[in-house]
Amino acid sequence: MITPYLSSILSIFFALGALNLNTSQTQNLLGVQGPIVFEKTSFSLSWSSHPSATYYKHEYLAKGVNPDQYKEMFMIEFLADELASPKNMALEKISSTNDRKKIDPYAFAECLKQDKTGNDVLINFIQSDANGKAASVVEWNTYRYIKTTTKEGKKGLLLLAISRRGYGKSIPAFLSIIKSQKSTTAAALAMFKLPEISLK
Repeated sequence: MITPYLSSILSIFFALGALNLNTSQTQNLLGVQGPIVFEKTSFSLSWSSHPSATYYKHEYLAKGVNPDQYKEMFMIEFLADELASPKNMALEKISSTNDRKKIDPYAFAECLKQDKTGNDVLINFIQSDANGKAASVVEWNTYRYIKTTTKEGKKGLLLLAISRRGYGKSIPAFLSIIKSQKSTTAAALAMFKLPEISLK
């Protein structure tokens, strides 16, 4: 059972990076050295947020990409809570995605990999803005939740994520491409070197 405390954490940690309405100045809140190179694409820090005392969020885009129409985004997030569980976070995300199936025909989630301790978990999920109507955007994500410790010794939960999007008439082609790429992308994220976190 998810406690009210855990629910409040999850509601923060599962906010989609795509829903960026904050116009505040971008700062390197996590002390991560950039750019981030993933699957041969170079991503630079485009937006950051510190919406609560324990939650930090970075979004990375390729140079010149409009964040409102991105096709590919890399994300790094950190929750400074030693009680936060990668396994529980992953299960909750899978559950919340499956709950969307009533209104979202694209909704799908699966657990791809977890270590024996449940401290390093990899999932895929798809969702759209359908909400009972025709979708104008479909988003595919691979999330990796990892138990980690910052340089300063603060324990918490790290999220590494790649988000990709298809829009309008390009959605069928996008889903076909994703189907052929998802295994390679998941393997790349599973092997991605963990960044050293130093909270600002």
